[in-house]
Amino acid sequence: MMQDETRATCDGGAGGDPSSAMLAQNLLRFLMAVRYRKKVVAMTLVVAALLGALYYVTTPRLYSSKAAILVTQVGRDQLNTSMTGEESLRRNTMPTFENMIRSPKVVERALKNLGPDDRVDWKGLSRDRWVEKLQKGLSARTIRGTSIIEVAYTSLDPHVAARVVNAVVQSYVDFMREMHQGTTAELMEQLVKQRTEVGKSLRAIQDQLVEARRQLDDIKFDSETKTLHPLLQRCVFFNDALITLRKQRAEMEASWKSLDEAVRNGQDIGQHLMAFGDVAGREMLMGILGLGPRDSTAQASLEQRLMEDRAALARLRSEVGPKHPELVALRDRIAMTEQFLGGYQDRLQERIAELRKGRLGPWLLEVVRQRLEEIREKEAQLQACYDEARQQAVGLSGHLLHIQGLEREEKRFSDEYDELFRKITELDLRRDGSEVRTAVIEQPEPILRPVSPRLTYVVLLVLVGGFGAGLGLVHLLDALDDRFRSLDEMQNRMGVPVLAMVQQMAAPETVGLAAITMYADPASAESEAFRTLRTALDLAHPDARQIVFSSAEPGDGKTTVSANLAVGYAQSDKKTLLIDADLRRPGLTRMMNLRGVYGLSELLRSEGNIAEQAAIHIQPSGLANLDILPSGPRPPNPHELLLSARFSQLLAWASGVYDHILIDSPPTLLTSDTAIIGRLVDGVVLVVQPAKNRRRLLTRVVESLTLLKIPILGLVINRVGSDADKSYYGYHSGYGYGYGGGYGYGYGYGYGAEEEDELLEEGEEEGAGVAVSDVAEEPPPDADDPEPPARNIRRRAA
Repeated sequence: MMQDETRATCDGGAGGDPSSAMLAQNLLRFLMAVRYRKKVVAMTLVVAALLGALYYVTTPRLYSSKAAILVTQVGRDQLNTSMTGEESLRRNTMPTFENMIRSPKVVERALKNLGPDDRVDWKGLSRDRWVEKLQKGLSARTIRGTSIIEVAYTSLDPHVAARVVNAVVQSYVDFMREMHQGTTAELMEQLVKQRTEVGKSLRAIQDQLVEARRQLDDIKFDSETKTLHPLLQRCVFFNDALITLRKQRAEMEASWKSLDEAVRNGQDIGQHLMAFGDVAGREMLMGILGLGPRDSTAQASLEQRLMEDRAALARLRSEVGPKHPELVALRDRIAMTEQFLGGYQDRLQERIAELRKGRLGPWLLEVVRQRLEEIREKEAQLQACYDEARQQAVGLSGHLLHIQGLEREEKRFSDEYDELFRKITELDLRRDGSEVRTAVIEQPEPILRPVSPRLTYVVLLVLVGGFGAGLGLVHLLDALDDRFRSLDEMQNRMGVPVLAMVQQMAAPETVGLAAITMYADPASAESEAFRTLRTALDLAHPDARQIVFSSAEPGDGKTTVSANLAVGYAQSDKKTLLIDADLRRPGLTRMMNLRGVYGLSELLRSEGNIAEQAAIHIQPSGLANLDILPSGPRPPNPHELLLSARFSQLLAWASGVYDHILIDSPPTLLTSDTAIIGRLVDGVVLVVQPAKNRRRLLTRVVESLTLLKIPILGLVINRVGSDADKSYYGYHSGYGYGYGGGYGYGYGYGYGAEEEDELLEEGEEEGAGVAVSDVAEEPPPDADDPEPPARNIRRRAA
């Protein structure tokens, strides 16, 4: 489950946007690939250099010459010196002048001015192809931001290039002069004729317009300024006045009804007084209420006098005593004035109350009614006037539309007539000159230095092309390489942790315990790798006591790893049993020099008590706490023996006697023995050679074991530390690790040497390994590996 989740997490992360760390890692990996395949890059550089040298030596030298032409326009917008006008002129006309230089007509005229010695570039060509050949070598471009055209020609001879450019430039200048001067008279005649026709049409339209206006009493209608005809203006005026009057009538009727209701109900009409000020007369109402101009003037005079008295009182207090007659009189007058002004509002309210009790309400109603009658009479008169103006305007609309059409035609012909007159005047002024003027400001000169091929460009092209092709080839080879490139990639892709890393070492020359590094040299740096493996298994999987060792292909070193780990357990006072379950090609038995003795195959075929039979077949290793169960004679049916109940009984018995049981099984992809054993033990440890094993094979091993729900405890990376590994594949570990084994499957797995090579090559190409059914078939014994007869089998005393 944990392996599936890890793999799913890795696959999901691969689909997202790469982070900067991932990009840096990929770049570093690519640089390592370039370093690893630096010979490929060097080879592509050498090939590119040879091709560049061949091109530089064999390519004919080409020489170029150029001239500059200034093109200006006169006679149009001469007074316009703005930068916008000049830029627009260059953008609109310079491309045309530039293309005319390479036009066939200009080129043909230039060819006529060239001599026989100037035709070195088109020798052997028919005359009808001379123009095309000259156009290919001729170029014209406008210098940015100017009105200067640069003309260049490339030739095999520098002097010919200069003469060709000179002939083309002179042909272009002559062509431009003849084109503009020769067409002026013809254009003048066409414009005069066109102006006469336009004048006739203009006079006819003007006559029709005069007659149409006469029929409307010669009323001038200005359509450009949107001025309405007087009849239409009259209709609009009456309509606006009628709308305004109707609005006033509606408001007056509403106010009259409100006032009438207030009078009948005896309500206060004070709020209606100011509303009908315009109707009843504002001055009359203000006079009745005592708010007329005279009352306001008297009140203002009293307030002014009160302020003066208060100022005089303040001045006298500082000069005379409090009982001075003048001071007393002034104080009494101020009090009377303040009393009068303070009672003004009370008197105003009493006046309004008296008016409300009188006939103010009926009088105000009568005034409003009379005003309402006047508005209604005026509305009727305006309605009659509007109806009359509307009838007249309806009859006028058709005539006005006709006049508007004639005015538009008159303006169009008038503008066209004026434009023709202006063009004729300009042509008349330019009759002695040209609208476009050209001048040669740089004469062509022969340049003796070739423009092609250039050594600098060739070297640059070689470097860029060589490096580019080399890097591309490195990337292609790297993409086609199906090996894992780092531990992180291996762990993420397979979802299995790496338990230890074992370095490459030379194959031992002895057999038995002396061939095992952990026994022969336990204090060496190489033995530390297997102690690391032992520690990793104890910490990560403390309950794993029965472990099977397998690999994806033969020769990966699983036998050596399992043997060294068994010695490591034994040296740590753990009673250990090492079983060689590879019944087809027993590498562990050969390594421990136990060929020809009883072993696993005889034990599984035997009958009787499993403990007694195990005691007979298990061999001592010569090291305390370590026993070995060799494979025994090669059986014809190893698959059926491992599937028997006898094998599971053996493991059950061994688990009660030994602390650790290590089993060396065949490669997973070659047989199904590992799957059979794996379902009976605590887990599988896979031994991997990163420089040999392909990604597809290892992935298939993990997937097949995971599908069968066989726990994979981890990976052991074997045979790392070579120059290729540590410079590219990233499996180098600075702390020395172990052993790369010369035992196991160096001479074929159940086949002869040639048959195994063919089988492995076919498995790597197809990515599928070797079929189990093919391997299960055991070939007959050969002379190199005879099965010992029963009488030669050594037995161990019970």
